[in-house]
Amino acid sequence: MKITKAQLQSIIKEELEKVMDEGRDLPATDFELYGQLLDLTKELQGFKDNLDYAMGLTASADKRSRLKDETYEMMRKALFDLETARTEFAKEIGQDPAPELAAVREEAS
Repeated sequence: MKITKAQLQSIIKEELEKVMDEGRDLPATDFELYGQLLDLTKELQGFKDNLDYAMGLTASADKRSRLKDETYEMMRKALFDLETARTEFAKEIGQDPAPELAAVREEAS
């Protein structure tokens, strides 16, 4: 069986489209997006803690990073802005913006 160059290109294109489509579950709902953002901000909090330690900003930590203060402040602001955006996103879709504090709120009630 012979395949023309155009047929081969078409087959490759179709297979690539299948692979790309399989990598993404469409459509993404607001709740799925929020779940991803929540996971991301939790992971970034760990990064921020490590960064603060490396910059000597936690108790008993010496500055070990050669990162300029201006660069640190830029990253700190970006992380803060992302957390602020996550909180606003949660409010817009009716999610608890601070689920880790639910137990504390219940005790206070």
